Amino acid sequence: MTPLHRLDTPRRLLLSVAVLLGLLWAPLPAPAQLDKPPAVVVDLDALDADRQMKAMRYPIRARISRYLSAAAEEIDEEKPDEAEALLLKLNPKRMNPYERALVYRMLAFIAYGSAQQDKAIGYFEQVLGEEVLPLRDESKIRFSVAQLHAGLEHWQEAITWVDDWVRYERNPDPVGFYLKAIAQYQSGDFDGAIASTHEAIERAGAPRESWLRLLVALHSEKEDYEAAAPHLEELLLRFPKKQYWVQLSLIYGAREDYNRSLAVQQMAYEQGYLDEDKDLRRLVRSYLYRDLPYPAAKVLDEALESGTVDPDVDAYKMLANSWIAAREYDRSLPPLQKAAVLAEDGNIFIRLAQVHMQREEWDKAAEMVEKAIEKGDLKDRGKADILLGIAHYNDNSPRRARSFFVRARQYDSSRVEADRWIKHLETETGEG
Repeated sequence: MTPLHRLDTPRRLLLSVAVLLGLLWAPLPAPAQLDKPPAVVVDLDALDADRQMKAMRYPIRARISRYLSAAAEEIDEEKPDEAEALLLKLNPKRMNPYERALVYRMLAFIAYGSAQQDKAIGYFEQVLGEEVLPLRDESKIRFSVAQLHAGLEHWQEAITWVDDWVRYERNPDPVGFYLKAIAQYQSGDFDGAIASTHEAIERAGAPRESWLRLLVALHSEKEDYEAAAPHLEELLLRFPKKQYWVQLSLIYGAREDYNRSLAVQQMAYEQGYLDEDKDLRRLVRSYLYRDLPYPAAKVLDEALESGTVDPDVDAYKMLANSWIAAREYDRSLPPLQKAAVLAEDGNIFIRLAQVHMQREEWDKAAEMVEKAIEKGDLKDRGKADILLGIAHYNDNSPRRARSFFVRARQYDSSRVEADRWIKHLETETGEG
């Protein structure tokens, strides 16, 4: 069975871009107890003290400050090339580590603003290599590098940089673990992505919509619909949207929990969420599958009347069959007639003839069979002749009925039944 919610390449790219832009950052439910990431081995207090000492040891000289200010003005005036040219005039060997770090950081921002992600990554790495900025500034840079790698679809590099960011961050933002989960998802490490998403939830302490969606996608990729369902239920409770009603009904269907699947569709329908052709047809089929033809017919009848469902052959045929199954034969005739006219062959006219026979309307039944034969391409031509014979027999025309039974003998599918009727007529009329 094809997994639900499988994302194709363009949609995965869109997902990654949305992460970088912050479009998917939203809340999520508290998970069960999880394994913790490796313990932080970096002595952050010692590093903080070291950076403070370096800040005093390496002051920014007036000349470098003027270059940085002039470059910032060029950036404000949307002249990134001029800003970059100014900074590149400076000789790194004649600057102290702190000055170099500031220059590299501004060059990184210029490259990022010019969509030169690889170049920006290189400059950010040079900033970190100087080891002079406050840890809070370096933390932002590490996370930026992780995001840049994700934007370039360098998934393993993104994972590595998130892990590095965590080591140097006292209170890692939960969003970082979500970014790692996205990278793991794109790398095919679904279990790792699930663990990272739960880590994000645990640290956030509140559910985020996009994180729940990711968990649903991950469990669905694994075809673990039992695990996916609770997250969709949580989505519905916290962020009620049509797509979650539809997905939850599909998840229940994949679990073969058809009663719940139908119940979810019913609730969505009552709230006005099922307003598309495909959703309404799915609801109708679910009703029919559970042997509930009357509500199926009501839903489809109203949808056709409102124009929500396209008035095609399948829709009218499904409506007619629903009314027939509900023993509402009178109400089945108009949609069945429309389906028969729209159909490319005459088989639905045969179905229409059978309904007229159930109503003992023999002349109308015969008329419908004639229309079926005229339209052609019947699945069973012999059956059509049998029906014509039965219609004329019940309309007190035994001789005419016999001619159709004789004609039906030409076909293997109807020869036995035709012989039985012919024998019955011979016994009844005494004619051989």
